[in-house]
Amino acid sequence: MVQSDRQSVAVNFYVVSIATLGVVAFVLSALLDPLARANDTASVFGVIAFFLIALGLQLAEHRLAVGTTHGAIAFIVYMASGLIFGPTWCAVITAVTVASAQALNRKAPLKIVFNVSQHVLALVTGIAAYKMLGGLIPLTSLADAVVPFIGFVLTAFAINSLAVSGVIAISEGKRFTEVWLRNTWALAAYDLVASGLGLGVAWLYVQYGFKGTAAVVVPILFLRHTYLINLQLQNTNRELLNLMVKAIEARDPYTSGHSKRVEELARVLAHEAGVGFRDVENVATAALLHDVGKIYEEFAPLLRKEGKLTEHERFVMESHPARSAELVGTISNLRGSVERVVRHHHENYDGSGYPLGLSGSEIPLGARVVMIADTTDAMTTDRPYRRALSYDRVIQELERYSGKQFDPELVKVFKRSAGIRGILLGLSKRPVPESMKRPRRLGIRVAK
Repeated sequence: MVQSDRQSVAVNFYVVSIATLGVVAFVLSALLDPLARANDTASVFGVIAFFLIALGLQLAEHRLAVGTTHGAIAFIVYMASGLIFGPTWCAVITAVTVASAQALNRKAPLKIVFNVSQHVLALVTGIAAYKMLGGLIPLTSLADAVVPFIGFVLTAFAINSLAVSGVIAISEGKRFTEVWLRNTWALAAYDLVASGLGLGVAWLYVQYGFKGTAAVVVPILFLRHTYLINLQLQNTNRELLNLMVKAIEARDPYTSGHSKRVEELARVLAHEAGVGFRDVENVATAALLHDVGKIYEEFAPLLRKEGKLTEHERFVMESHPARSAELVGTISNLRGSVERVVRHHHENYDGSGYPLGLSGSEIPLGARVVMIADTTDAMTTDRPYRRALSYDRVIQELERYSGKQFDPELVKVFKRSAGIRGILLGLSKRPVPESMKRPRRLGIRVAK
């Protein structure tokens, strides 16, 4: 995404702030950490060994499912080093590892500074929480270290996720809560559970030296491999869904990009309406797939037809939610809520919609969300017979049909959402595609 000058200044200020906090945390740890001045041979070789292991894992970093941040299982080694060598050497191992790996991957200097700083800040603060809860360094008892280590993990991951989500939100002009949920929630359970291996690595090193640590390295690599495969499958599945949607929209350039825009609007609206994270993602998936039934051949001539649809053609077109739901239902993990949202996204709040004429709360909440998102994108898209409506005009149309076509409560949420306003103001700058310039009209009801 191209950043504005204001965004660039904000990002630079944010990075400098995190870097300053990271430096302060490191200096304080160096002054207060009794292990910072330890220079026995075993400690030196241990620090070097942990650095090499962490570097190897960091270089094998993998993209997270959200696609905007990176993560590596090296954080297990960072945490273990903190429990063995103290916060200062933990910070040194982490900083040198992250900087080396990112430099080798030719990352921009600003990104290197930010990632080094936020890692150091998170780990040093996490170790401080560990010590405040009674944790010893180096740890002497596994049982006594469990509760303090939980404090370490929660503190470190909280700072890490907040810092990373903050810089992404600023650089991409998105709401912080939306970015934080998408970047953190889906992988939080894995990260928190996997971090427990850090305690195991530290304890085995203290008890048995490198022989004990080696016994944990293989499970770590296996865990990373399993996780990477899982993420690849998730990414592949999502890419296939996007490919299917693009294939459908390729038949009708008039609606190019429509489903992705509806997905984005639906995700924000569902989140603003207080829908839980997992349900938000289900609604977003349904929004992406709401028109997949149009891939059937019977819809092709209707999508290409210029002018109004006949009564029979309208009847055929109005079957697309059911056909879409049937197609979505062939994917096992989309059956249920996603399938229902797709099936009922053309139900009107007053019961005048289709396919079943449901009304009010009978309509799944997700379907009511997609109805507004779908119609909004139609209104904010240039048509041969009119230009895209402005944000204020869209609000007027939603208010006009509130309680008729749209859920009144969702209309209220829509009106007060700064996130949706930002999306729509951005869409108003889209160029008009050549395919839009030929006269045509689809017989699909939207607020006009």
